[in-house]
This record gives sequence, C-alpha cells and structure tokens, in this order.
Amino acid sequence: MKSYEVRIRGLRDASSLAAARWELFVFPEVRDLLPWSGSDRFIVLYEGERLDPTAWCRLLSATGYPAQPIGALSGTGDAA
Repeated sequence: MKSYEVRIRGLRDASSLAAARWELFVFPEVRDLLPWSGSDRFIVLYEGERLDPTAWCRLLSATGYPAQPIGALSGTGDAA
C-alpha cells in the first residue's frame, strides 16, 4: 500500500470525511482516505503504480471539498 498526502478543506467531522472517502472510490487505485497531521492534511492510500492526485483533488473540489495535492510520502512501500 502506498500513500499520498493531500490538503482538503471542509472535512470537519466523521460524516464529511466519509463523504469525501466515498467520492474518491471512483478511482480504482484508491483504497482509503485517512486524517493526517493538522486539521486539513489527509493521506490517500492507494495501490499500484497508476495514480492521479490532480484528478483526485479536482473531484473533491468539485464536490465541495477544496483540495490540493501535496506529495507522496517517503518510506512507503508494499504492505506485508
């Protein structure tokens, strides 16, 4: 499993986080969306080599959660 950090505004509670997570599931590589450091930092867990964080953020922004890609987290790799 690999991870990518994104900044998403407007995810203030579990309900909004769940809604954003479901939006991202249209991308077959996305496995989860988790809170990270700070109030607007999140981690997208994904599998495979194909990722498009710009498209993820564009979709989230279009659904009311302004988002921007930050970058891949170093030291991630395949889960055991």
